[in-house]
Amino acid sequence: MRVLAALVLGLTVAAVQGCTDLGIGNLFSNDPFTGGSEAATSRLLDVTLPPGMERYPSHGYQTSGAYGGREGLETLRGDVDPAQAAQSLYSSLSAQGWQMRLALRKGDRSVYLYDKANALTILVFRRQTVMTILEIWTGGRLQDGAALNLPGENGPHTEPPGETWPAGNPDSYPPSPGATEHWGEKNGSGIQERNL
Repeated sequence: MRVLAALVLGLTVAAVQGCTDLGIGNLFSNDPFTGGSEAATSRLLDVTLPPGMERYPSHGYQTSGAYGGREGLETLRGDVDPAQAAQSLYSSLSAQGWQMRLALRKGDRSVYLYDKANALTILVFRRQTVMTILEIWTGGRLQDGAALNLPGENGPHTEPPGETWPAGNPDSYPPSPGATEHWGEKNGSGIQERNL
C-alpha cells in the first residue's frame, strides 16, 4: 500500500512540474502581482528605491504632466520594512528638494505627501504578511480654487462618456423604473424582463 501511495505521489509531483513547463502557472495562487521586475530607481521620481523592490508595470501608468514633469502611478512590492523604506525615500526626496507635507499611519498602512514647486507626490505603503506594497502617485499641483471635475462632466482631464443616448428616438432610451421590456417576437414568446 505504501509503495502505491509513493508511486501516486511521485507521478503527481512529476505531472505538476511538467505543467509549469507548458506555461500553466501555480493553480493554487491568487496573487494579482505577477510579472514584476527588479527596480533600483523610481521611474516617476528618479530616486533610489529600497533594495529588494520589484516594479509591476501592469499595475501603473505614466504620462507627461501639464507642468512638464511625469505624472502617474508606480506600483512596487518587496520584502522591506515599511518604516525603513519610508525613511530611505524621505532622505532621497529631501535631497532633491521635495518637502514632506503630510504623514499618516493607521494599522498596516502609511501615507506620505510631498510637494516640490508645482508637483505633488503621494507614497502609500501597505504591509502584507510577508511583503510590502509601495504605490507612488505623482501629478501636477492644481491651482488654488480649482474645480472638481466629476465623472460625466466636460473638462480638460475628464474621460469621454461611456454611453450616450441619441436624442429624439424614444426606443433608444432606457426603460423607466418598474417598466417591462420585451425582446424577441411581438406575439409575446420572446424574453421578458421584470423587476423583482
